[in-house]
This record gives sequence, structure tokens and C-alpha cells, in this order.
Amino acid sequence: MDSKAGRLAVTTILGFIFGVICMLLSRFGAEVAFWPIGVSFLLHHTVLGLVIGASSLKMHWAAHGLFWGAVFGVFLAIGRVGAAPVYWQVFIFVLVWGFLIELLASKAFRRSQQ
Repeated sequence: MDSKAGRLAVTTILGFIFGVICMLLSRFGAEVAFWPIGVSFLLHHTVLGLVIGASSLKMHWAAHGLFWGAVFGVFLAIGRVGAAPVYWQVFIFVLVWGFLIELLASKAFRRSQQ
């Protein structure tokens, strides 16, 4: 598997894993409905991972993950999906997920941007 396809696969899988974690945290922590809110978190984070892997923006890996986390976090926070207590918590969580996806892909799996 070439480097770009491998990075795309790794980041998408990481997005899916973090989506499952977020879905479970929202279900059992904030007690939001599994359907459609929990599933929307799963899809949202999977697409976040896909976009991070497919992005061709040339920037430091940490800034790259935070940038895409911020872009996706704004849309999630505006809609206040999951009836989050405050909108900024949703934004911060998505920033963290974007950073972690990029951190693990770049450093742990050695699939950095080309």
C-alpha cells in the first residue's frame, strides 16, 4: 500500500475509533440518544479522519490536526449536536480528536503528510 493510501486508511480508522469512543461517552456520560445523535458523532469523526488523511495542506502535523478539528468543531458546536451543556465543550473535544488523529497517524503509525 502506498504512503498516501496508507495514511488515508490509518486516519479514517482512527476517526472511526474516536467516533465510537465519543458515541459511547455521549451515550453513557451525557445520556443523549444513541440514534441519531450517537451515530452522527460516529459518522462525523470518521469523516474527520478521512479529511485529515486526504488533506494536502502543507503545515506542521499538530497545526494540521488542530486546523481540521477546528473546522469540524465549529459546525458541530453551532448545531449543538447531542444537546451539549455548552457549545464550547463540543468544539474543544473535536479539536482534541483532530489533534489525536494526526498525532497517532504521524508519530505512532509513521504516516506523515507527504
